[in-house]
Amino acid sequence: MRTATLLLLFFSALAQAQPDSATLKRGEYLAIAGDCSACHRNPDNGNAFSGGYRISSPLGDIFATNITPSRVNGIGDYSLADFRRVMREGRRRDGSYLYPAMPYTAFASLTDEDIAALYAWFMTAVPADDHAVPATQLPFPFSMRSMMAVWNALFLTREDLASASADESSEARGEYLVKTLGHCSSCHSPRNLMMAEKSDAFLRGGEVGSWQAPDLTQAHLSHWSAADLASYLKSGSLPGKAVAAGEMGTAVENSFSRLTDSDRASIARYLMTLGQPAAATTVPRAAPARALTPVETGPAATLHEAIGGERMSGAQLYNAACASCHGAEGEGSRDTPPTFPRLTGTSAVMNPNPANLIMTVAEGVDRTTAAGHAFMPAFSSQMSRAELTRLLDYVSTQFGVADQHISEEQVTQTLRHPRHSPWLQRAPWIAAGAILLLCLALWRYRSHKRSQHENRPL
Repeated sequence: MRTATLLLLFFSALAQAQPDSATLKRGEYLAIAGDCSACHRNPDNGNAFSGGYRISSPLGDIFATNITPSRVNGIGDYSLADFRRVMREGRRRDGSYLYPAMPYTAFASLTDEDIAALYAWFMTAVPADDHAVPATQLPFPFSMRSMMAVWNALFLTREDLASASADESSEARGEYLVKTLGHCSSCHSPRNLMMAEKSDAFLRGGEVGSWQAPDLTQAHLSHWSAADLASYLKSGSLPGKAVAAGEMGTAVENSFSRLTDSDRASIARYLMTLGQPAAATTVPRAAPARALTPVETGPAATLHEAIGGERMSGAQLYNAACASCHGAEGEGSRDTPPTFPRLTGTSAVMNPNPANLIMTVAEGVDRTTAAGHAFMPAFSSQMSRAELTRLLDYVSTQFGVADQHISEEQVTQTLRHPRHSPWLQRAPWIAAGAILLLCLALWRYRSHKRSQHENRPL
């Protein structure tokens, strides 16, 4: 009788420990919405969560961890409380601190229910993988993870947001997704000298390596509709306005395109409430169409000149490498929706900052969604820096703004490794901030010790 009772209790506890299918389905969806695979993927075998992906930060390379339920190198020994502390405090099971490359500053505002669903899915539905990830080794003083205690005290806050179960397509639901799982501010908000997001400039535009993450408030999106935004998040392309490439292309492919229509609509509706529309006069006008005569390559004296690009003008390079897809006048293909996007009037071409245009042409596009496979080859390996500059300058002035030229210096500066980009010219200030953090940490430690000594009973 006693044995039967014990068995009954055991199987009852086991049944309670196993999450139901609805919880697992919700956890999987939340992991997609959080785009966890973008950073935690294994670059060697494509495993979505076994870690090892190198994140180039201003302070050095950070390796994303293994978040499969492996008890050897993953999170298999994590309790729900341990997992919650990672998501809300950026602290691992052993108490050590994570760097804010992990967007726990956004995940801190997740509901208890969503954190529990994520935990259940990772621990029971994701296959364990014992893949060992290289240790992150930042230079001193950034190697002192204990400094993050002070950084968290200064910059980590938890915001009480509307429940994740808010009405479908509501602005409240959109705010929750943008500020938590979407962690949009990680890229689209500027950062201060200590690499914390500027809360007073929420989604006003930021930098991701050499890419420019645009302003997502009405100052930039006043000529977009909510339907435009939702369509862009679903396919990664909005004819005549924008094409998702770089990190945004990855986010669309792995996350936004896989959300429900209602969640994309709620995100779009929320973004449309931010800021004030810019004055109509601030939107530059596209350059008028020009005669196509300069595009023609013309006869060449030698075969090398005929097939090489050293002496080709930007117009000739465009005609040889781009016009077959984007059209001689940058009009794109004529099918609906267009297989090859229009260039005239698009955000990357019209933007006074040419970073995204340079990076898109240099690195190409390779994005797959339900709308199809979008591909453009990377031209940085096919053209010299001078040729690439002439091509980019032609695209900018022909299909963008007539006097908006792109120089070889701009191309060279943009295409440098992120560690050498203008963004990192702030490194001395970052180091000064780190030293300040260290001083604050020592002061806090000594104050704590002094308080313990003073309160010690005689």
